[in-house]
Amino acid sequence: MKNPITRLLGGSVILALLMACGDGGGGKSDSGSSNTTAKSSISLATPGGTPCASSFADSDAFGNIRFQSSTGTTPWGCLVVDQAGAQPTVSGTRSVRIELRPGDCDSSQTFLSGSSVVSDCTSDRSRFEIRQVVGGSTAGQILTYEYYVYIPAQSNFQPPSNKTGSAPLTVLTQINWQCGATACPSLGSNGYGALAYLLIDSSGTLFVQTHQDFTWVQNAKVPVDGSPFDKWIKLKYIIKSSSAGDGSFQAYANDKLIINEARVTLPNPYAYISLKLGIYNSSISSVSKPWSTQIIYFDAFSTSVQNF
Repeated sequence: MKNPITRLLGGSVILALLMACGDGGGGKSDSGSSNTTAKSSISLATPGGTPCASSFADSDAFGNIRFQSSTGTTPWGCLVVDQAGAQPTVSGTRSVRIELRPGDCDSSQTFLSGSSVVSDCTSDRSRFEIRQVVGGSTAGQILTYEYYVYIPAQSNFQPPSNKTGSAPLTVLTQINWQCGATACPSLGSNGYGALAYLLIDSSGTLFVQTHQDFTWVQNAKVPVDGSPFDKWIKLKYIIKSSSAGDGSFQAYANDKLIINEARVTLPNPYAYISLKLGIYNSSISSVSKPWSTQIIYFDAFSTSVQNF
């Protein structure tokens, strides 16, 4: 992982940004400062940047994790942006910006919902996500993922529920499992699911949530930060990848262990675990106020693998 370093930046615009925001707002910061709230002077207007799909080899933006596009087709959905353009970074000079506007959905990607083939556009969802490139089964591996997330202050990031139908869900990270060479269609959603989510609710609280076995049923749900806006927050996950009883899942927020589960983490020895991130909303019609444009940043990605 790239070490976060405080750097002095020239230029009156950048200097003004740093004075307004502090190290956690738009300049450099280390993990010790990511608990400190910073006043945001980041414009929420879409900045200049390079589409992520053209920049996945950029190690400053994506660290040593190989990503590829997952769901979303809008040109503003995922951009690699630069600190010189008054964009926040925590490591290096570039970060990854995700933007989801009301009505953004991807009709080109279809999936099974029950027995029906649907897309986000026909199933009350919206999202823009990227996902890790995987190379096969992760059985017998201890996987570590680290990154920072920055959520600029935005009103109504997730609108409150209208108390009818399913409550809205907004997910910013998924630690996914998926069956590989040996299918398991009865588990999760046709052999695909999530060990854990990083999610935010209508109160603005950021949580890590795990799921029971290989279902979508909530297990633990632990708050990360009750006011997560305008600051860099460090997330770390350590997964002992096993279809036997010796697996485990750990989640850290700002280097503090918040979840520690001894559990089976793979549905079979041929399955794999991967990282997905972006903005994913479901049950988008079940809100009492309109959705607003949602913007987040990611930076300082790192992953490591060891065998056990």
